[in-house]
Amino acid sequence: METVTTLVLVRHGETAGNREGRFQTYDTPLSPAGRAQAARLAERLAADATFDALYSSDLRRTMETAEIVGERLGLQPTPEVALRELDVGDWKGQLRTDVLDHASGGFEAWVLAGGLDRLPGAEGECSEDVSRRARSSIDAIVQRHRGELLLVVSHGLTLAILLAELQGWDRAETLRERRAPQGNTAVNVLEVDDTGTWRCLLLGCVAHLDQPPVATRAL
Repeated sequence: METVTTLVLVRHGETAGNREGRFQTYDTPLSPAGRAQAARLAERLAADATFDALYSSDLRRTMETAEIVGERLGLQPTPEVALRELDVGDWKGQLRTDVLDHASGGFEAWVLAGGLDRLPGAEGECSEDVSRRARSSIDAIVQRHRGELLLVVSHGLTLAILLAELQGWDRAETLRERRAPQGNTAVNVLEVDDTGTWRCLLLGCVAHLDQPPVATRAL
């Protein structure tokens, strides 16, 4: 019989940096609103199904989200470095408006160009870097848990890029057109069968929140 593995991919809760328009650092915590969003997400997921495993980017905001959800689900999150957000290199910690002052077009120009160029600094990444590492991580997780229901907590840009990769969308076009928007604690549901064929059942859903969250940018 065909084996189907189901992945629920979610973005972390809100941070103060999301509201400020600031590029996140690795140790950015959730805001009080973000912790409340994570609690609502936990209730939604606990009511929907019983999960077999929980994975998360190892950055603080994702691990905090995963810990809040995991406590409700009875699961301990396993950290995955490869599920981190796009590394913006020298821009980490800066306001987007400040970056505009010394970078032609700033981050929005990078998005409109399809994310093809690496961002400034030795650690700066491009969308292909993120796609390669995130896809490798997801493939390994699926092989480890064939036929199970899995929960993965990651980041807005990483999820958008990963969703494009898994569904065979043009990555640059996906970024330019914002085809896979990810609000804080957005839920995406995908299935993969024995042939490696992926199917998206739900994209960017925030129905568990009382109201759609204030528009916040990824990173």
